Amino acid sequence: MSLFGKFKALPSRAGLAIYAIWALFPIYWLIRTSLVPQFDATSLPPDWFSGLNFSAYAAVFGSGQFLTALLHSLIVALAVTVIAVVCGSLAGYGLTHLRRHAREKGNYEFWVLSSRMAPPVAVALPLYFIYDHIHLEDTLIGLIIAQASIVVGVVAWIMIEAFRGIPVEITEAAEVDGCSSWTAFRRVVMPLAMPGAVGAATISFLLSWNEFLLALVLTNTNARTGPVALYQFIGYESLNLSQLAAASCILLIPTVIVVGLFQRQLVSGLTFGAVKG
Repeated sequence: MSLFGKFKALPSRAGLAIYAIWALFPIYWLIRTSLVPQFDATSLPPDWFSGLNFSAYAAVFGSGQFLTALLHSLIVALAVTVIAVVCGSLAGYGLTHLRRHAREKGNYEFWVLSSRMAPPVAVALPLYFIYDHIHLEDTLIGLIIAQASIVVGVVAWIMIEAFRGIPVEITEAAEVDGCSSWTAFRRVVMPLAMPGAVGAATISFLLSWNEFLLALVLTNTNARTGPVALYQFIGYESLNLSQLAAASCILLIPTVIVVGLFQRQLVSGLTFGAVKG
C-alpha cells in the first residue's frame, strides 16, 4: 500500500480504535473492579492500575447459592437452545419447503416474528399468574417453557431465511426418490441448513443465558438463575461492588466463549434475510 493509501485509511482506523476503546472500556472497568478490595473499588480519584486481589472471586466461588444459580442458567440455556432449534427448524422448513402444498398463502413469517414485539413484562405477568395456578412457578421446567416460547420465534425467523436459500427442487427430488417429507428434511435439507442452525443455536443460547425479567418474575429460590442471583450482592444499605463485579465477570465467561467459538455463525445468523428481506 502506498503512502497516500495508508494516509487515506488513517481516519477509518482511528475511528475503529476509538470505537474499540469505547466498547471495551466497560469490560476493563468491570474486571478492574473485581480485582481490587472493596474500599478501593469506589475510591476517588480511581486507581486505574492497582494490584491484583482475588478475594472477591474467592467469596463468590465460596457462595453455594451463586454456583447453583449458574448451574440453573446452564441447564435452562441448553434446554431452551435444543427446544428452540428443533421447533424453529421444523417451523422454518414447513413455511418454506412445504407451503407449496398449502392452498392459503399468508404472511406467517410476520406472525412468527411478532412474538418478540410485545414488551417482556406483558408476557411475564400473565405467565406468573398461570404458573401460580398450575404450580410451575419457581421451577426450571416452567422457566424453560417460558423462555423457549419466546426464543423459538427468533430461531424460526432465522431458519426460514436459511431454508429459503435452499432450492425447493432438492426437496422435490428427494420425494420423487421415495423420501417422505420428514426424511427429506432430516437427511437432505437440514444438513445443508446446518450453518444457519448453528447460528440460531448460538443466538438462542445467548438470549436464554442473559434473560433476566422472566427469571426474576417466574423464579424465587429453587430455580434462580445467574442474572437474578447477582442481587444477593446488593443489600438494603450496602453494595459489595467488588463481589458484584466478580460475579458479573464469571457470568460473562460463557458468553465470551460461545461468541468466540461461533462468531462466524453468529454473524451469519444475525444477517440472514438482511439483503433478501
